[in-house]
Amino acid sequence: MADLPRQWAKEHPNFRFVPVLSEPGSEDEWTGRTGLVHEAILANFPDLSGFSIYACGSMKMVEAARPAFVAQGLGEEQCFSDAFVPAAAAPPRA
Repeated sequence: MADLPRQWAKEHPNFRFVPVLSEPGSEDEWTGRTGLVHEAILANFPDLSGFSIYACGSMKMVEAARPAFVAQGLGEEQCFSDAFVPAAAAPPRA
């Protein structure tokens, strides 16, 4: 669905789309950014003061990203998150 954020980038001068894959496979033929997405943000924005960040992903990602963002100037109250947690296993069928 990369076409949609690319469209937003064309329509909104304050929107930038930078796709990042953490572990692309050789079959992906990926030539874009690689690594952890929060590390790409830290590299692109050395001073996060004055920004707000909405982080959605695994609990481990949010736990790693939040302190790194704050250390780079993001205000504690400007870091919002929605951590994905595993659902409970379905009960066995009788």
